[in-house]
Amino acid sequence: MLRTYETIYVTNPESSPENLEAIDAKIKGFVTASGGEVGHEETWGVRNLTFPIKKQAKGKYNYILYTADTNVIKDMEFYLKISESVLTFLTVKVKDTADLASVVRPDVKNLN
Repeated sequence: MLRTYETIYVTNPESSPENLEAIDAKIKGFVTASGGEVGHEETWGVRNLTFPIKKQAKGKYNYILYTADTNVIKDMEFYLKISESVLTFLTVKVKDTADLASVVRPDVKNLN
């Protein structure tokens, strides 16, 4: 069953752009392999972390809104957990349906 999810993952800001693009491509690959689709994605940029994670004081925040099968989330989170460039992540189920158009998201650009 396809459901709507959003994932925020924080990467090491010192990672190479090629490495970060590979992580983005892998996440999109997990989503599309399950028959889901990516609805929206944003890069929120480098921000200070509340507390150091893996000896890093800053992180590059990335956001993705998508539909996917429930089994794909476990595989995707396992990949994010073992990836050395990913500091932390959070996946939240937004809706039980796969209707991306009905998801209303607050404006996150003004959180400075």
